[in-house]
Amino acid sequence: MRVALVISLLLIAGAASASAPAYTDPWSPAAEAAAEAAVARLGPHRTLDLRSTVVTIVGVQQNVVGVQQGVVAAVSQVRQAMTALNAQENDLEIRVNLPADVLFDFDKSDIRADAAKALSSLATIIRANPKGRTRLEGHTDAVGNEKYNQSLSERRAESVKAWLVKNESLDAAKLVTKGWGKTKPIAPNDTEANRQKNRRLEAIVEKGPRP
Repeated sequence: MRVALVISLLLIAGAASASAPAYTDPWSPAAEAAAEAAVARLGPHRTLDLRSTVVTIVGVQQNVVGVQQGVVAAVSQVRQAMTALNAQENDLEIRVNLPADVLFDFDKSDIRADAAKALSSLATIIRANPKGRTRLEGHTDAVGNEKYNQSLSERRAESVKAWLVKNESLDAAKLVTKGWGKTKPIAPNDTEANRQKNRRLEAIVEKGPRP
């Protein structure tokens, strides 16, 4: 500490006078005398400003707080997305049922413009679980030809995958599609309300790699 102080004061003395001698030995009597003279020239009201070090530390603390707030915000966004989509969660996966009538026009596989909000929420959930895959499975009601329904369910699953890759920059390799046609209803196909439940896109978001 003494050496650093003497050297610093000698530098100050040298800056104050262009003719000041150079001191190579900070322990020499001459160097100490010069340092004391430099202190005297500074006067009683001059102090060294060390506040910059304190500001740097505070800045680091603020950055840490900002990261913590970002993590909290990210968790909050995932929870909001799950609530909005009525997602069902267990230890292994998160399941989301998206009504086909929300994503597509009747008998079509093109994504509707107003489906963006629901699909963006799905992307939020997928991004929060990067270790696993997501299965995108299309389903139809029982109306119509079986072969046609199978094809429609496959095309709809592929359309959702393409939208997520293009608009949300998700990894296509982790999005697996499958069409089930009318083979897996969740309600009887006896009323229009029940048939609407069966027309759906089911996303199964795996929390980790499958064993």
